[in-house]
Amino acid sequence: MVRAAILLLPLVMAAPAAAEPPSGLVLPIDCRPGADCWVLRYVDHDPGPGFRDYMCGRLGSDGHKGIDIAIRDLAAMASGVEVRAAAAGVVDGLRDGVADVSVTDGGQEAIAGKECGNAIRLAHGDGWTSWYCHLRRGSLTVKEGDAVEAGQPLGLVGLSGETSFPHLHFDVRHGDQVVDPFVGTAPGADCEPGPQPLWAPEAMARLAYQPVLVTNAGFAGAAPQKDDVRRGWHRSASLPVTSPALVLWGEGYWLEPGDRVRFRLLAPDGRAVVDRAIEIDRPRQRWFDFAGSRRPGQRWPAGSYAGEIVLERSDATGERSFTIERQVELFEP
Repeated sequence: MVRAAILLLPLVMAAPAAAEPPSGLVLPIDCRPGADCWVLRYVDHDPGPGFRDYMCGRLGSDGHKGIDIAIRDLAAMASGVEVRAAAAGVVDGLRDGVADVSVTDGGQEAIAGKECGNAIRLAHGDGWTSWYCHLRRGSLTVKEGDAVEAGQPLGLVGLSGETSFPHLHFDVRHGDQVVDPFVGTAPGADCEPGPQPLWAPEAMARLAYQPVLVTNAGFAGAAPQKDDVRRGWHRSASLPVTSPALVLWGEGYWLEPGDRVRFRLLAPDGRAVVDRAIEIDRPRQRWFDFAGSRRPGQRWPAGSYAGEIVLERSDATGERSFTIERQVELFEP
């Protein structure tokens, strides 16, 4: 069992400057940020009710104490995504044996006192620790007392503890104090990283802040259910020409009222099969939608179809555009 209550410690944004923190943190997960994993939640910098991340955004929840890095879906989790040590240290606490079940299905009572799920804590000296939560049951590759190097595999991303989607919760602490690795121990101006963040420059660049995310897209032969998409059931790059419909679906996080999303699907000859634009009318922490067309006659024309989802946002900082593209091959069965 982990020796201290996980995710229930008091939040303080900076540790005393006298102790040296673990610097040069490497990416604690084997993935490509922005391509097959995404930072969805950050450390809460608001000392009272409400939430404010290090960029003065709202990507998180009140009291959140770490960084949540999500992977695409349950299929990605099943295939195995490594969690790695962000810095050299010694394993001084761990837990295994918690089922990989969404808290939405299992309920809060089932994970009471085990909110971090299957977890590993590394000690780095001078009271500094790093925490790795929601690991896959049975995947831990270290034991208590092991010395590990930066980048060494610790386990796999899972769905254990207080989570409804597969992700790694990572945080850094000095004693009982949480330290945001994007800020470090010497906070600078508001709404920007600290002058000496704990991340190594390469990791810092790869984890560049994104205020809105389009994380996933794909095709289906009928109207898809979001739960099936999140299981990874609609990831195929090919469909038969007899499919009843051709549907382009997309997922994202942190959409706001006024955001505009356009679905476009082009046939092999360049003709638009789908061209639908929508405007988001309410905040959507997690968004899913789709657009499609029914089969014209007995079969679709065979060939390669190009799908594109474009999200546009206009706010005080200017215009932003985010695009995700996918291809699907329609084949004769």
